[in-house]
Amino acid sequence: MTTPNRRSFLKFAGAGAGAMTLGGLSLPALAATSVSTKSAAQDLVILNYALTLEYLEAEFYNAFTGSGAYASRLVNARVREYAAELALHENIHVKALQDTIRSLNGTPVAKPNIDFSPLLTNSDGTAKTVNDELFLALANTFEPIGVRAYLGQADKIMNGDVLTAAASILAVEANHASGIQELRTQLNLNKKPTRQTSRAPQSDAKPTSTNVADFDGDFSPTPTDFWAPLSMDEVLAIVKPLIKS
Repeated sequence: MTTPNRRSFLKFAGAGAGAMTLGGLSLPALAATSVSTKSAAQDLVILNYALTLEYLEAEFYNAFTGSGAYASRLVNARVREYAAELALHENIHVKALQDTIRSLNGTPVAKPNIDFSPLLTNSDGTAKTVNDELFLALANTFEPIGVRAYLGQADKIMNGDVLTAAASILAVEANHASGIQELRTQLNLNKKPTRQTSRAPQSDAKPTSTNVADFDGDFSPTPTDFWAPLSMDEVLAIVKPLIKS
């Protein structure tokens, strides 16, 4: 059955936007958007940027559910349920973005070669213990970045239907972020459940750092009145270590 999010995307199908093809993942090309250059072509660049982020999230959650490589490492039933729910949502987002890009005469960027090992390795080179706690901590990093990445492109989108559709996904990502933090709080994993921040997962000490090692994943499930946007350059700097080609 078609979900409301996907319907919102497909509502703009066949609207006759100009064609743009990204034959592969080009981080500099993806980062070259601005308010002053709003166009159908730029909307496609932004959609491919969003698709790249959704590829990352979907692959991460897929690894922790079903026959995924780390699915057996999750013990808590509620954590396993979250993993499955979030995997479902992110895979739907991937398909909806791909369909939308094609409907606008564009070409969806290919899924890059994704390697999560930098997130699964300690600073001394040893492997981290993959368990419920690590899964939630990493999910808690991805989701606020997704929220702020979509927000960072809101004023650069030309077409209103594309903007509405992107906003619907932003809202889902925000729901994910709050749900994960609430679960972490219930499991006594969230050490700062009252911390207010508009810049999660970035820390108060280093609020502009794009180095995951500087992040602070402990914050309130309802952390802010207004999220701070992240630019493409900032987001791509964060995720670049996970993209091998």
